[in-house]
Amino acid sequence: MGTLFQSLIHSALSGIWFIKPPQDVSLDGYRIDKVIHYTDTVVAIYMAVVVLSLVYFIVRYRARPGHKAVYERGDKKIYIVATVVLGFTVFFSIDAVIEAMAFKDLKEAFWNFPKGANVVRVEVMPQQFAWNIRYAGPDGYFATDDDIIAPQNQMHIPVDTPVVVQMAPMDVIHTFYIPHFRIKQDATPGMITSFWFQAKESGKFEIACAELCGNGHYRMRGFLTVDSPEDFRAWLEELRQEQEETDDWSDWGEEEDDSGVPQDWGWPWNKKI
Repeated sequence: MGTLFQSLIHSALSGIWFIKPPQDVSLDGYRIDKVIHYTDTVVAIYMAVVVLSLVYFIVRYRARPGHKAVYERGDKKIYIVATVVLGFTVFFSIDAVIEAMAFKDLKEAFWNFPKGANVVRVEVMPQQFAWNIRYAGPDGYFATDDDIIAPQNQMHIPVDTPVVVQMAPMDVIHTFYIPHFRIKQDATPGMITSFWFQAKESGKFEIACAELCGNGHYRMRGFLTVDSPEDFRAWLEELRQEQEETDDWSDWGEEEDDSGVPQDWGWPWNKKI
């Protein structure tokens, strides 16, 4: 009977409170989970204390025969001291700890952009309502004629390789969101936003827009494919050859592009990153 009761409690908590997040397949995703778990745990403890206190005071000071209500202003010194102490306790156990954890992660990982020849660089330009992805061509520079443009909503990266992204929107605010990588980065008009991540496992993962960007917001669904380094290079080479073949026939009349794909987009890479 006790085992059955424990199983029921565990199932209830698993379905209501401890909802299992998407599998973390990124190098630093555990940092995000750690902050969230700490916040949830401490807030749950304080919430339980508040609820239990309310229940106690409701029962202890309920209206009943022989008990007279007393008006209390709450401005006695002991009340003021208790309020200040409780306020600082909450601040230092939640806000201060979370800020310290966040800045530690920023310095150790998220602001510590990888350098080196093995880093994959990608430019992302979201628009209403799609993701545009661009890679540098053989010359290694962006905004040049040999840039490799992926099919809309399709992003490929190699596994176990740092990926640095520079992102700028075409129109309104969008948010690049990949739950399995714990990435949620705003794309703000007029700005180039930089971030980086690294995949630990191969697979195909969904890219979503986490910012309401218009009546077609629900259509901003892309896919991130994590390949082996060999498959990633083969995919890039295939795209490059397809683009060269298309360029060979570009003189045979130009038709107006009504696909919604922006033309001649991209920008020189910000070398500070």
